[in-house]
Amino acid sequence: MIHDPQERAALRSELRPRLGQIGVSLQLLAENALGEEDEPIDWLAALPDGRALVGLVALAAGDGALLALGLAQRAWVRARIPDWQQLAPGLIVRPEVAPVLLLLAPEFPRLLRIAAREADAEGIRLVRYQWRTGRRGSELALEVADAPPAPSREARSAPRLVSVFRTGLNEADFDGDTRSRP
Repeated sequence: MIHDPQERAALRSELRPRLGQIGVSLQLLAENALGEEDEPIDWLAALPDGRALVGLVALAAGDGALLALGLAQRAWVRARIPDWQQLAPGLIVRPEVAPVLLLLAPEFPRLLRIAAREADAEGIRLVRYQWRTGRRGSELALEVADAPPAPSREARSAPRLVSVFRTGLNEADFDGDTRSRP
């Protein structure tokens, strides 16, 4: 996480107008809000389907600490939505669904992408940001981090267990007519 407030604010202001590049239409509700343990939440927003969005920005590569903080902040926000709706009855956020967690970092290691997918494949979005040189000079570009492919359905099914006896015989060796045996 970015601990220098000025650096964090500068990066947040560069990223904010580009969030539409990742296909997220959102209504910004708050920026730089204090969440769980007085840790900053870069953005609180509402999505068109009524889910809340919790956005966190990291200066360095995303890691397990970023994911853990994000999950804690998401739980903190979800617990407060009913209170916020009392204060702002027009708030379009639905408390019965978990907020979406949006994590932005220059890179996400493979293990973090797997962990995010396993924690909540639909509710956690990982987005990489990079400075690129273009015609207009240096500009910030965003891309959705690919989650590693989910294991195929066949790979997830348990193999058929075959009993093997100490003699080395298996169940197939005993198939047949036992009437002819003494």
